[in-house]
Amino acid sequence: MQTSLRSSRALGPARKIGGIKATRPCVSRRALPVKNQSCLIINTKGGGHAFIGLHLAQELLKRGHTVTICNDGDNTKLSSKAPFSQYSQLERQGATVTWGSPTDPSTWPKGDFEVVYDNNGKDLESCKPLIDQHMSQGKAKHYVFVGSAGAYNANSIEPCHYEGDARKASAGHVEVEKYLELINMPYTVFQPLYIYGPHTAKDCEQWFIDRIARDRPVPIPAPGIQLTTLTHVEDVATMLASVPGNPNAVGQHYNVCSDRCISFVGIVNAISKAMGKEPNVLLYDPAALGLGKSGKAEGFPFRTIHFFANSDKAKMELGWQPKHSFVGDVNDLVDAYFASGRDKKDIDFSIDDKIIQAMRK
Repeated sequence: MQTSLRSSRALGPARKIGGIKATRPCVSRRALPVKNQSCLIINTKGGGHAFIGLHLAQELLKRGHTVTICNDGDNTKLSSKAPFSQYSQLERQGATVTWGSPTDPSTWPKGDFEVVYDNNGKDLESCKPLIDQHMSQGKAKHYVFVGSAGAYNANSIEPCHYEGDARKASAGHVEVEKYLELINMPYTVFQPLYIYGPHTAKDCEQWFIDRIARDRPVPIPAPGIQLTTLTHVEDVATMLASVPGNPNAVGQHYNVCSDRCISFVGIVNAISKAMGKEPNVLLYDPAALGLGKSGKAEGFPFRTIHFFANSDKAKMELGWQPKHSFVGDVNDLVDAYFASGRDKKDIDFSIDDKIIQAMRK
């Protein structure tokens, strides 16, 4: 099942009026001509956001900006792995690639940058050195924080997340956002959900294909109709790349997600169809089997609850439009899986086997 998320309920950032949270409606704004700017991307060394830096750099270069990536970690250990193995191509396209520690200014590339993208920090401790060095000292004009839609409070009544919805006070991302407001610096916050696409360092559709390709049942937390959004990394990159020179984005939060949502069973059905196989879904209760609680299931790649959001605000204020959909990309994703040779690799199905055995009792 795949559902459209086009809605008029696009909201701006929350503010308080008389103690009550309010939001301002989005206003469609004309795209402004943007001069080339110098951009610095501080990029994480792992996880589902690691390949954002690569694709964002490519998109910024395409738009005529100057790009420097400073990647966290040891290049001798990471440069042969995805997405970092693609950095040599990025350098041929004109980017500068360096390696260092996001919390140690002595390891950062020299020079002044007009736009700083933080695609690494998850809390104030990891973000503050970068903010203070480049923003508080007046060197940069715009700080862009790549946070996460996971900072939203789950809502069982209205599960679709909109900018301005309640967020977890304990989340490290929220702590960073409060600091940015406190120091009154020009910033933008982007909140991605699940991302797929070339050179990822974290499983998304691969988890499902692993099982379908081997004719195994796909264990799905019941009821299986939970909705989520899967967004192509190129669409993530085009949204983030709309920031340089764009005053519309200053002080704003944007959900970064496809305008289509899909159910867990829908993912299985779409991939099975692309592979010419009959879907084989095994629904189970993670809590009943001692394999999960509080919206998580051991071994399953997604939250077990609804997790999707609305991206109308970015469309209206940034002129952004997604070019991809998971269902439209699924054939290419399956081809890429087999081209990588992953179907020949040994996959750990021990948790699956526990589920299958328990469900047979």
